[in-house]
Amino acid sequence: MSKRRVGDLDKRDRYADALAAKAPLYKAPPYQGNVDQSHVAKLEQDGYVKLSNIIQPAWLSDMLGYFGGKDCFDLHRPHLGPFRGPANPPPETHVANYSSEIVAGAPHVFAIANHADVLAMAAAILRATPTVALMSVWWSLPRADGKPEYAENFHRDFDDYRFIKLFCYLTDVDETSGPHVFVRGSHRVNKHIEAKRPLSDDLVAKEFGADNILHIVGPAGTSFLENSFGVHRGLPAATRPRLIFQILYALRH
Repeated sequence: MSKRRVGDLDKRDRYADALAAKAPLYKAPPYQGNVDQSHVAKLEQDGYVKLSNIIQPAWLSDMLGYFGGKDCFDLHRPHLGPFRGPANPPPETHVANYSSEIVAGAPHVFAIANHADVLAMAAAILRATPTVALMSVWWSLPRADGKPEYAENFHRDFDDYRFIKLFCYLTDVDETSGPHVFVRGSHRVNKHIEAKRPLSDDLVAKEFGADNILHIVGPAGTSFLENSFGVHRGLPAATRPRLIFQILYALRH
């Protein structure tokens, strides 16, 4: 059965528990991370939590320098071919992705993905040893019209029956540079789970409450864990590009 077609929260939990029961049990060594129970509680209640000290300051310049020298591509317009972003993107491109090979070769990405505290917290949420199923890096680029497309609209992710994602800003992010937007508590709500189209801003505000729509801003190095089964989006960048690093922790590849 497709994960995308399982919309009922109780069913998703049952399937996830069945998978977790077959997965290796999480053991502190070699991770030896600390599980902050207040962070776990916030993740379970709100669906996201900000973290600190995940990226060392010196790593940021290394990573920016590396990605600045690599080609990226428009996932939705592959015919445009590779380009060097954000310096010279095609005019129609909103989001510029790096290939998995380029991401895997970047400095410090595995140190971040295997951060002891993050792994320990992911294990607490998954109730099993977390699998690093995917690492992604992409630019959100300012466009003249500012009209959102694809993941710039509100949506849910269906990467597994149970999963968690670490997001790390590699550039400074304010309201004009494409902040990540998350709807607090929406991961626990059986509404619009199997929507076939993006959710409008008005619908999300009406169904989940405008006060629960959170814009996550912060300097380069800002990191947060999120259950992106909850409703979220990447706000289109208006004035400055945003570079973000994402790691998916799941029950399986």
